[in-house]
Amino acid sequence: MSDLVSPFKAFLKQHGYQLTSERVEIAQVVGTQRRIFTTEELMAQLKEAGCHQSRGTVYSTVRLLAESGLILQLPQSSEARYLTSEQASLYAVCRCRCCGAEVLYRQPRRLKALHHATTYRYRLTQPLLIFYGVCHRCESDTEKTNNKRLVNQAGRLQQAPTRR
Repeated sequence: MSDLVSPFKAFLKQHGYQLTSERVEIAQVVGTQRRIFTTEELMAQLKEAGCHQSRGTVYSTVRLLAESGLILQLPQSSEARYLTSEQASLYAVCRCRCCGAEVLYRQPRRLKALHHATTYRYRLTQPLLIFYGVCHRCESDTEKTNNKRLVNQAGRLQQAPTRR
């Protein structure tokens, strides 16, 4: 859990945005996130917590949080998915190539190496490490499908008449 409220207040003040209690509540709930989240999931959590902000307020506040660099939008997602900058500095994102499922995987050494890496004519401002692979569910589904194919092929070979 990170405190996003103080830096968010500073960002709003610096850029001339209005500081409202709704924006502060949203930043507090975002700061408690322990996983990758969508704006719709955030709205459901706000509703559960008894906070009743409009959809527009939630979306605009999430946009401002991303603009401030306190949260990051994951690239190449079918819908906008976010994680806090603190999570991005500690975890790698593991994304399934089949179903698109995403989980956070702790990778402090690799991410620390990214922070210290110097690339010619390039300065890293917020490294984000994404691993692509296949999740266990998709892997077992693929394995089952492949096993069925092998059984079907073996059955066809046994049934095929032999030519002499």
